Amino acid sequence: MSVGSTVPFINDFLVINGDPATTIGEPVPEGRTKVVVLEFWATWCGPCLQSIPHLSELQRKYKDVDVTIVGSTNEQDEQKIREFVKSKSMEYTVVMDKNQSLASKVFKPSGATGIPFAAVIVNNKVVFSGHPMDPQFAKTLEDNAAKASSTRKEPVALPVITQSYEELMQLRPKELRQILEDRGIRTVGCSEKGDFAKLIVETCSKTQYYKQQ
Repeated sequence: MSVGSTVPFINDFLVINGDPATTIGEPVPEGRTKVVVLEFWATWCGPCLQSIPHLSELQRKYKDVDVTIVGSTNEQDEQKIREFVKSKSMEYTVVMDKNQSLASKVFKPSGATGIPFAAVIVNNKVVFSGHPMDPQFAKTLEDNAAKASSTRKEPVALPVITQSYEELMQLRPKELRQILEDRGIRTVGCSEKGDFAKLIVETCSKTQYYKQQ
């Protein structure tokens, strides 16, 4: 597909590596920016092999924003592809285009004549179409990744414990232990209920703790 084209919704491929719910062209919620790199490759393609480390590095680089790199092959030997993906440590999504939908709706309309071939897609609009080792590919991806929505989950603030020792002693030992575990406080040496309550008063009454979602 040429730059400016809209990518249709496609989900009839087999996900070999990555999120099984991966789709291409799915509507993007208002206010979000989603970047997809769709690369066409094959196990027998020498130049494709050279781009694998590059694409893996890029997926690691953009792991905290909504950037998904998808490698699509129209080869049909599932076991062979799975073994290849594992042997080459491909750290991005890999799909088997079993019905040739990606090839017929993205690759062919782009006018591409060989692989590897990549399209950078932002909110389902093609913004780059060409070779994944082209310097313009990396620049286009970098520019748009900077606008992509964050996928990082912010830590949740846990409440400061204001109960007194006497009030904490009204809770069950399991509840006291959970308060400490949620805050990452080691309970080594605590054997009695009073030990947990005392540790909570000492550590949780004046400090704000956070928990990752």
